Amino acid sequence: MTDSISVATCAIYAVFAIPVLYLLVRHGRFGLLGWLFLFLFCTIRIVGGALAVKDHSSIAANTISSVGLSPLLLATAGLLHEAREYRIQHIDQKLEWVAVLAYHMLVVAGVALTAAGSVKLQQHQAPNDKAENIVKAGISILVVAWGVLVGWTGLSFLAPRGRTSQLAKAGTILLSAIAFSLVFIGVRVFYSLVALCTQKRSLNPITGSLTIRVVLSFLPEIIVTVVYILAGCQTQGAAHLVNDREEAHSSDSQKRRAEAWI
Repeated sequence: MTDSISVATCAIYAVFAIPVLYLLVRHGRFGLLGWLFLFLFCTIRIVGGALAVKDHSSIAANTISSVGLSPLLLATAGLLHEAREYRIQHIDQKLEWVAVLAYHMLVVAGVALTAAGSVKLQQHQAPNDKAENIVKAGISILVVAWGVLVGWTGLSFLAPRGRTSQLAKAGTILLSAIAFSLVFIGVRVFYSLVALCTQKRSLNPITGSLTIRVVLSFLPEIIVTVVYILAGCQTQGAAHLVNDREEAHSSDSQKRRAEAWI
């Protein structure tokens, strides 16, 4: 019997991928990480849904489902980076990129452990304590990564605002979208934590209870993606404002240098 959620997942994220790809182009270099990972998240959900339609009990489908949360966390971190660039006055670029890189390493470590442990659990019918410990460690790291995003977002709201009023407004829109979405990402993360740690069949993200999968997995991810797309559409002109500002600054600098030589 074809899994209705898997079919819906393929169809919905195939539609979402189009505006996300458009926003990836429109948001330029500051939005590259956020929109690229959101597009990757849509792609993974399409592939995972297709595999689940073909064979909902396959190892590949279950593994993709367990690792599919990481691009959403990384997309949120990327959008947070973009929002901070627009909103915060005198931001330290080097420190910002070090923080972004460290966060990516944290998520990659978490998803690597989660995927490795999930594969081992699915390959063995009997309980495997080592694999369960690996899964618990991996998903716990992802929970920590979610907590880091919550704290990082809160600090971003408290940081002194700068830039032009239009850029600050764009940054605030993105930050508000992230703060709202973190509630639903938290639901999704803690659902994965409980599902992977308990290994209950009713909580399985592929073969579990339809109601649980819809409420705790399917809908939260849909809501987050929609919110990000709407926020992205509202702020798609911010990258051009940054470029215009930098061109004006460069022109003024060249003019001052020329005047100094006269």
